[in-house]
Amino acid sequence: MDDKEQLEQEFLANVTSRPKWLICNEDGKPTGVNYLLLADIILKHKPMAFVPFGDDMNYYLYNGINWEQVKRNRALEQAKREAFYYLKQEHFYGVRKMEDTAKTVLVQAQKSHNPFAKQKTDRVAFKNGTYILKTGEMVANKQKDYLINGHNIEAQPGQPSPNINAWGAYLFGNSWQYLKEIIGYAFIPEQHTFNTITILLDETGGSGKSYFVDKVIKPLIGQANITAKDIDTLTGSNGKSARFGTVDLINKLANIHLDIPDTRIDMPDALKTLSGGDLVEVEGKGSNSISVELYALLIFASNNKPKLSVSSALVQRMHLVPVVAPKVRDNPKEAKHRESLWNEAEALQELGGFAIECITAFQKAKANMKLTVSEEIEETTKDWANSQDLVTSFLLEARKETPEGYKGGISKQVAFARFRDWLIDNGIESKMNKKSFGSNLEQKGYFSAKTRLHPEGDSNNPTWSFVGLDLEKYS
Repeated sequence: MDDKEQLEQEFLANVTSRPKWLICNEDGKPTGVNYLLLADIILKHKPMAFVPFGDDMNYYLYNGINWEQVKRNRALEQAKREAFYYLKQEHFYGVRKMEDTAKTVLVQAQKSHNPFAKQKTDRVAFKNGTYILKTGEMVANKQKDYLINGHNIEAQPGQPSPNINAWGAYLFGNSWQYLKEIIGYAFIPEQHTFNTITILLDETGGSGKSYFVDKVIKPLIGQANITAKDIDTLTGSNGKSARFGTVDLINKLANIHLDIPDTRIDMPDALKTLSGGDLVEVEGKGSNSISVELYALLIFASNNKPKLSVSSALVQRMHLVPVVAPKVRDNPKEAKHRESLWNEAEALQELGGFAIECITAFQKAKANMKLTVSEEIEETTKDWANSQDLVTSFLLEARKETPEGYKGGISKQVAFARFRDWLIDNGIESKMNKKSFGSNLEQKGYFSAKTRLHPEGDSNNPTWSFVGLDLEKYS
């Protein structure tokens, strides 16, 4: 083979090896870029999806486990880095080419519909694969599942987690099974199975509940899947605005906040809405409001029983989980005792097995259509609910004995006025009106009728009154 033939073969080999997106002249010298072809190659290896969301666009990058929502600038920077990588390999790099490629990538990644609007609830994506709830098998992660919430731990089906279970059972006693079901539920992006609000209650303080949440529960669910809005912000209470408070719950599996203030929440209806699984109208800064389905479980921890203006609907969703472990803070003896019950380092290695154990616990609860609510949870929640019923508290303190067979009763107007005075005397702010107050009393068995007989003095004309009821004066 002469030199000319060798050069021709080398030229042909070089031309053949050139990527299709690179435009070359007859001499094999690069002259341009087919941006559409290069963009498609980039998206194949580094998937991106830009989807409509209200009047705006949401940007997602696939990280091998799940689709991660990002800002536009981050998506653009990733596209630029990938463009630089391919262009530099062909020694045809330029800032303009890189930027044009990146812009084309963003255009090509746009979708006319939002595949993330309805999340799959039959599978959970982990670092080592996707766990299928129905079969219990692990399969390869798939970008076409369009899962937003992934977990950067390796799932280990069938692996026991004795240290985590010993730790949790010591803290929460008979309520530990309920908490495992709730943790399992947090892996599933929906709120239609159970509408529940969980509060980990440690009235003595220093038990280590917050440490357990930080070390076990949060890593299980994944920090990227958690938001931490306080209860005041979610309800718009005590000077905080709920206007933009709920937007951060979008695409989150749980809202975990470890401190409930000792102030009263007078408008807690937002908690019922946020735990209902229905469409919720949210508003982001600088954007129009939009209706979305939120699925973040509401989990709080507190040393105080929450002070809420409760309703029967809200009480049905509330579960106060009492911490039964003794105080460990500044208690070396208790800390030493705990070391004999479980090994914390080994517990943290059990997260993969414990994740599947919790998901399985949730599946069983779903099949039974009820959570394992212990007697301790029931009693604590009931006692709390009774203490939060302002009318009940008012009656316990203000009700006076009436003579047996007494046919009269305090007038509705006077009763409500004394209730308002009682609120002021106790420093309680309440938006309860006269109608709601009356309905509450009637639900407690104080029927109303017109009568002239009143403990505060009989009237000439019959007045609507609560028969058989007399109340202390507050001023």
